Amino acid sequence: MTSFTVFSVDKAHEKRVHVGTLVERRRTDRGNNLAGLLKLAADRFKFSPDQRIQVQFRDFLVEL
Repeated sequence: MTSFTVFSVDKAHEKRVHVGTLVERRRTDRGNNLAGLLKLAADRFKFSPDQRIQVQFRDFLVEL
């Protein structure tokens, strides 16, 4: 299983705040696993349209 750490970016201080973790439980690749997990992270952890979240996977950091 692979885990993705999700951070919210504090606008005032430009700091990352850990808000949760997503776990990839699929055993085989279905072609768009990463895109699906990024969309799921945005749906679960983005509470307002102007809020920024970052998803970290290994050495990659994606901002949504």
